[in-house]
Amino acid sequence: MEVMEKTVYVDVNEVCADWGVCRSKGYAIIKELSERMKKENPKLLVMSGKINRIYYEEACMKR
Repeated sequence: MEVMEKTVYVDVNEVCADWGVCRSKGYAIIKELSERMKKENPKLLVMSGKINRIYYEEACMKR
């Protein structure tokens, strides 16, 4: 059984797989989440095209 290690950041491929959207929509989702995260804490650094995994999972994967 192969164990996948999760990275600190979620990239567009993972967003597209989770949401079933195309790459351009995946990047739009990442951009929106990055803007929200930056608004909540202006001192944070954000990476273009990636989103912090903890923030992503809390914002999008709550059940």
